[in-house]
Amino acid sequence: MRRPLSFLALAAICSAMMVSCKSRQSEPTPEEIQAQKVALADSVLAEIDAFADEYFVASGNAFRLGNFELTEEEKMVKPDYLLDPSFANTLATKSQKVNALAYYITDLSVRTIYDMPLEETKEVIAQLALELNHQVDVNIYTDYEMPLSEKIRKEYEACKERGDVAYFWQFQNAILRETKYLLSKNADMFFNKISDAQVAEFDRRWDNFIDAVKVLSESDDEMRLVLDNTYIPSNREEFDNMYYSSKEAAKEMYKSNKFQFIERRNALLQ
Repeated sequence: MRRPLSFLALAAICSAMMVSCKSRQSEPTPEEIQAQKVALADSVLAEIDAFADEYFVASGNAFRLGNFELTEEEKMVKPDYLLDPSFANTLATKSQKVNALAYYITDLSVRTIYDMPLEETKEVIAQLALELNHQVDVNIYTDYEMPLSEKIRKEYEACKERGDVAYFWQFQNAILRETKYLLSKNADMFFNKISDAQVAEFDRRWDNFIDAVKVLSESDDEMRLVLDNTYIPSNREEFDNMYYSSKEAAKEMYKSNKFQFIERRNALLQ
């Protein structure tokens, strides 16, 4: 169940975000990042583990783009809004590569259900995974029979084993951003294939992510950057309005706020 935020907590978060945005103009150095990860307390990891467990459950109960079944008529209109494989040649920073890898993997699901070519995107995914030392075999991302919760758990355990749970949440941030972007680009069709319960579970998945990142951001610069670029509502009414109990309400929200989802998605590649 969602843990409601108090107005004071919301204000504190927003204030911290503003200060951090002003004071940090570049990514932390690899040495700084490693020192923070080694120092991550066991008590913090225990708290993050609890959020992760909830995240796994919500992920398993939410919708999954790769399992959508399209009609032949729907497949005729191919999406022109997926990240082009050639864009990978422009990536310079680690953050850009992590986010792009998540985008390409998410887009692969859409390419699959539209019967689009996959090989070039798979090659880019393999190359980025190699550069990032991504700990999970990327072939699992085309296995739509394996439960999503199991896939995500494997990712988390691999990141935890190498002492970098922050990488997991950065990767999931991009997965969620790209998913929201894709939904906004074709809300009418996608939401016709989603149930009310799946919409609620997707919201819960986002909620668990926010909880984990807020805790990690207190001791990890990479997570602080993720939090700086994550939209958090400034008051209770706005916070409540971000979550939807029906797919129809969610669909209208995605349609009316399409350009915001596009901007937030593109920001992670800059």
